[in-house]
Amino acid sequence: MAKKAKKVVEAEFKDDKKGPLPPGMPELTEEEKKRIEEKMKEIKAKVEKFQKQALDKFKDYILGVAVLPPEKKGQEEINVLVTINDADSKRMTKTELREKLGAIMTEMGKPDKIVPQVVLISELWQGCFDGNYELLQTIAVSAPTYDKGILGAVKISEVHKSLVLKKFDKYIVSYVAAGALFRGGGNEKSDVDVFIIIDDTDVKKMTRTELKDRLSAIIYQMAFEASAITGVKRQLHVQSYLLTDFWDILRDSASPVIFTFLRDGIPFYDRGIYMPWKHLLDMGRIRPSREAIRKFNDSGRHFFDSAKKRLLSIGVEDLYYSVLNPAQAALMMAGFSPPTHRETGRLVHEIFVEKDKLLEKKYADILTKMIELFKSWEYGEVKELSGKEIDKLMTECEEFRKRFDKLYKQIELQSDKDTIITVFDQTTAAAREAIELAGGKKDVPDTAIGKEFKKALVDSGKFPETLFAKLEIVLKAKKDLDSNKIKQSDIDKAHKDSRLFIRAMIDFLTRSKTVEMEKRTFRLRHPKGVSEVILLEKGLFIIDGKKVEKAALKEDGSLGPVKPSKKEEVDAAVSESKTVKHLSSKTLEALKEHLGGDLELLV
Repeated sequence: MAKKAKKVVEAEFKDDKKGPLPPGMPELTEEEKKRIEEKMKEIKAKVEKFQKQALDKFKDYILGVAVLPPEKKGQEEINVLVTINDADSKRMTKTELREKLGAIMTEMGKPDKIVPQVVLISELWQGCFDGNYELLQTIAVSAPTYDKGILGAVKISEVHKSLVLKKFDKYIVSYVAAGALFRGGGNEKSDVDVFIIIDDTDVKKMTRTELKDRLSAIIYQMAFEASAITGVKRQLHVQSYLLTDFWDILRDSASPVIFTFLRDGIPFYDRGIYMPWKHLLDMGRIRPSREAIRKFNDSGRHFFDSAKKRLLSIGVEDLYYSVLNPAQAALMMAGFSPPTHRETGRLVHEIFVEKDKLLEKKYADILTKMIELFKSWEYGEVKELSGKEIDKLMTECEEFRKRFDKLYKQIELQSDKDTIITVFDQTTAAAREAIELAGGKKDVPDTAIGKEFKKALVDSGKFPETLFAKLEIVLKAKKDLDSNKIKQSDIDKAHKDSRLFIRAMIDFLTRSKTVEMEKRTFRLRHPKGVSEVILLEKGLFIIDGKKVEKAALKEDGSLGPVKPSKKEEVDAAVSESKTVKHLSSKTLEALKEHLGGDLELLV
């Protein structure tokens, strides 16, 4: 039995799973709950047994099987609704068919106290035509256990109708179901189609359009609520019409949709509007005017012209971008800035065809052809394309796209290789500089870079093992690249870890150079102010604000000629300097003479 049938049985025992029990109703004990569960299992087994027997014998006729709520508390019989498709019944009357099937199914259900109620689909709809909606309400509260679509369609429509009428009863004149599902046909993807006619003949507080928009928005939202309430997964497709608009359509239009709606629709609710129209149509009294028929005929030409325009748009604009975008992507992957449309065609020829020899000329020609066609279309020079021309363009563009997929992957692979080589070179260069600064070997070969880095900087405690692991990942990526074993994930990780490693090396080198600079820098007070003196192996720099001077150191410590210099020259000299010198008396005397008086060393 379906979950909904379970709720029906639970209702008999006053066990509401969705909220609190009614006031004064005691909570169920565990024993009572267990009894309910056992009862439900028993009912499920009986219904499944009956349903299997009925389907084995009458599957071509049966549209749906549903469990009905018990008519009274403590009822032993299980009421089951069986919906029968009698559309093709020719050998017997509808009454004979219902009675015959009913009798056979009654005998099937007797052993398990199942009482089947056989309903012909024609009788169900005739009740609607007569304004009797009792069977619809019965289906709405049933729990389908087998359904070809009609029971779910009725349930969701009936619940939706109830929600709409409860809120807008004053405005709704007809609620009509239509479509294949209500005729016993359709498939799993079929929507549930309903039409609602809104009375706008007495609207005073708003315009008719505002009335339709407001009601339609709420009615559309109610379709989702009905789906949630019933559990029916099919989409409920609602079309709303104002009564005055619908009358104009009937009077002047030649729309087959409206005439099909009147001919095949089933009123789930009607205030005396829909059925008279339906009868008038059957009597041949509702006919489209000559003008409406003429307009309807002319619409064929408009649709044809529209199709030509869409074909032109597809054949030019869409196909154009289907080749342009891959071409631009390939150029960007190859290292070029995003090119313009015209440049794209030229660069594809120059780079991929002529220079790198990666692409056959015919593909570059296809791109050029599409660029020229697109420009002609933009200028209004191309008015239409034949189906044969579009087929040819689509074939060429598809070949172009597949070829550029291969080209893109080829360029991407080469780019990845270049990336790893660049990452490797930058990472090892940073590692060598750090090793040398830490007192390790100079010009360490690639094969020993990891070992020397660990010895000079990790084992000494200057860097953690985690940073060394990042260096190893870059080294391994280069090794895998050389043996053609590298993966895209390895490239991405090596690229990321390289950035982190190089950043750490830069910080280390900056800190180290700052320390070295401090060791070589002396601050001297003199009659003109305070200057910084940076003492190196072969000379010194004198810095006074923005003014920078330099002088060579003689062997005895005295200074050569003092000349103007720049901050950049200071930085370069400090980077190349390896040892720290101390101020000698000769150097101090020379500085005293240059700075114009006695000197005081500031700490």
